Amino acid sequence: VTQEVAAAKAVPELADFATRLEKALGDLQASTMWLMQNGLTNPDNAGAASVPYMHLMGIVAVGLMWLRMATAAQKLLAAGEGDAAFLNAKLMTARFYAERIMPDTGALRRKLEGGAESLMALPVEAFDVA
Repeated sequence: VTQEVAAAKAVPELADFATRLEKALGDLQASTMWLMQNGLTNPDNAGAASVPYMHLMGIVAVGLMWLRMATAAQKLLAAGEGDAAFLNAKLMTARFYAERIMPDTGALRRKLEGGAESLMALPVEAFDVA
C-alpha cells in the first residue's frame, strides 16, 4: 500500500486520494501497534477492538482497490483511450470514497484505543432481551 500511495502522490490528479489513503493506513498501522501492545496485557482489549479493527482494515483495503481503479482510469484518460464518461465516473466514485468513507478511520482508531473497560463494565443484565 505504501508503495502504491507514493507512486500515486506523484500524479497530481491522484495526489489527494493517495494522501487520504496514506492517513487511513497510518490509522491502521497505529491501531495494529496499539492492539498488539494492549491485547497482550488485557485480552478483553482484543475482544473489544475486534469490530472497529476489522472495519478499519476493510476501509483501507477498499481504499487500495479504489486507488488502483483511479490510477488505471487516470492512465487511460491521459492516453486518450477508453470511455471518458465511464472513467471519469470511476474517478468521481474514488473521490467520494476518499472524502466520505476514509475519514472514518480516525473515529475507528479512537474507538479501538478506548479499550475494553467501558464494554466489560456493562452488567450482564444489559444484554438480556427476554
